[in-house]
Amino acid sequence: MIRSMTGYGRKEDSRGSIRATVEIRAVNHRFSEIVVRLPKAWNMFEDSVRKLVAQYVRRGRVDVTVSVEGKNSSATVMDIDWDVAEQLVSISREMTQRFSLETPLTVKDLLHFPGVIHTKESDDNVVELAEWLQDLVRGAAMDLVSMKETEGNLLHADLASRLTAVNTWTREISQLAPLCREEYKGRLEQRVSEWAGLTPFELDPARVAQEVAFFADKSDISEELTRLDSHCQQFAKQLGKEEAIGRKLDFLLQEMNREANTIASKANHLRIQHLAVEIKTELEKMREQIQNVE
Repeated sequence: MIRSMTGYGRKEDSRGSIRATVEIRAVNHRFSEIVVRLPKAWNMFEDSVRKLVAQYVRRGRVDVTVSVEGKNSSATVMDIDWDVAEQLVSISREMTQRFSLETPLTVKDLLHFPGVIHTKESDDNVVELAEWLQDLVRGAAMDLVSMKETEGNLLHADLASRLTAVNTWTREISQLAPLCREEYKGRLEQRVSEWAGLTPFELDPARVAQEVAFFADKSDISEELTRLDSHCQQFAKQLGKEEAIGRKLDFLLQEMNREANTIASKANHLRIQHLAVEIKTELEKMREQIQNVE
């Protein structure tokens, strides 16, 4: 199933006094790039969030934003760095004696000194937060995929319709191609007949036949038509695959356009040239759509 590279997914939930929201935005990009933005206190989850989102996105730039409102008081544990505290007390006593200070160091002073008190998430709480966040990210990612698939269905229908038109024009060119030689031979014989009435010289029929054969070889487009038909079949086959196919489709369109250009330049036939131009125009429209295929 085709997926679009653009989409949006969102999931929010509350846990205690915390309300978290996960938003995922996906846009066109040549490769796969996942950018995760988390609250500073949750940076430890960045790698796990990125890996989870990567399971749902095959190509494109994806921005994952996690925002948190409120504060979970049970989420933090206070820890004292006793080594720092003991050094401060020792230095305070020495300074008090040396400088005859009357104001000793108090507990309040110690608590306010940077590095004495540390706050951290409890191990149990970290596990619970990680599981909760994973559920939120998974929900937002599934919402994103749903939107990408909906748009992908529209892209599939449009591409399939345009491919049908290209196939129809290719078959018509294949039917017209054998007529080019006969039409050229008829025009050449007519001109020779008109020219013969104005000159006493006779033209060698073998020379006329040689000219017709030269034209037929120069304007032969059978190989280009075979390759174009093969590319169309490959394109249709790719449309049904359950994988990232955008780059493959883009490559096939380039090859199809190359064959259409050659057909237009080699075929000395007005209708074939017109059909080749129609094919090129349709391929360009398809290529614009392909830029949004994952």
